[in-house]
Amino acid sequence: MATLGNRIDFRAVRRPALAAVVALALGVLLGPMGLRLLRPQLLEDGARIETISEIVLLICLFCVGLRLRMPIDWRSWHLPLRLATLTTLATFALTTAAAHLIFDMNLAAALLLAAIVTPTDSVLACECVHPDPEHESLTLSLAAESGVNGGISTVLVLAVLGMMGLAEAGTTTLSSIGLAAAWAVAGGFAAGWVIGAGMARGILLIDPERQAEFLEEVSIFAAAALAYGAALAIHTNGFLAVLAAGVALAHGGRFRRPLRNKALMPRLLRVANRIERYCWLAIIVLLGTLIASVEFHARMLVFAIVLMLLVRPLAVRLGLGGLAIPDMQWRGIAWFTARGVATLYGLSLAINHGLEPVLARQLAGITVVVLVSSILASAASGLPLSRSSPGTVAF
Repeated sequence: MATLGNRIDFRAVRRPALAAVVALALGVLLGPMGLRLLRPQLLEDGARIETISEIVLLICLFCVGLRLRMPIDWRSWHLPLRLATLTTLATFALTTAAAHLIFDMNLAAALLLAAIVTPTDSVLACECVHPDPEHESLTLSLAAESGVNGGISTVLVLAVLGMMGLAEAGTTTLSSIGLAAAWAVAGGFAAGWVIGAGMARGILLIDPERQAEFLEEVSIFAAAALAYGAALAIHTNGFLAVLAAGVALAHGGRFRRPLRNKALMPRLLRVANRIERYCWLAIIVLLGTLIASVEFHARMLVFAIVLMLLVRPLAVRLGLGGLAIPDMQWRGIAWFTARGVATLYGLSLAINHGLEPVLARQLAGITVVVLVSSILASAASGLPLSRSSPGTVAF
């Protein structure tokens, strides 16, 4: 039985969550409900929103990858991988059922909504991790989960759109959809790792002592662009590719990074994190401007509450069955329900694939309510996991 023994201080989440609330309020002030300086519409401006959210999501996932410095072995990765796969799939299934029961949606619409709102927010997740990138700790589990399910969610959205006949021609059968999804995931990870590992080895050969700061900065950010371009060229998932490229760079291009191999420059990580934070806050401002463009119904808030209070805890319990986890750790993982850029991107991606206007407006309203509710809940709760506990929860 594996035990998650390291403490995660979730009180650190409160500050960025409060910053998100301020950004949300700023968006409301600048939008149609306030000064009317910004008046975006999800349906009419879907292409622009998709492009903006896609860029920000790529930045966020790449920065998450740079943070994931735990050794590439089963002991370090079994918990985040179970969260990113089993828990994500359980969340997807439970959310589909909740959407059908609460909104009386047909199966396709419920699956699409579930694919959109399933991924957790990688930026808030990264605030839960240990500040030392060399600390070999399972406290990076939520960051890894958010990074992986942020990429997988786009695969799920496209798969459901394929079932609805709205994706590319020839992908409407279950077998072709399954093969396309498997290739998108596996090919994306492989392409990103190869690009990131190759760039890391190249930096080490050219500058073994890592003295040329500018060279390393250019090379690392070029690796992200190359990974994304390579993934698109071979028709795989670009988001998983940039995540894998970041992980490969963080490990020096090796599965087991030698101790003599220097870590990425702290200054470089700080710059990347600052860029990530500013882009993320810009998306939250955009979300605030979109609130006025959706039709609100009480059932949408009920759905958001069900996701936070029922679906996430149950999905975590199903995904982590068999593990013994300290009680406070379990509560922090189970109550981490923040949604962010990946959800907004998934919504705009679906809308731009030709959804019927009625369904598009319904999905837009539900998604915006879920996003806003999760941000407010994160700020209010601070995800309190502030001290270790001798008790464990056996799944």
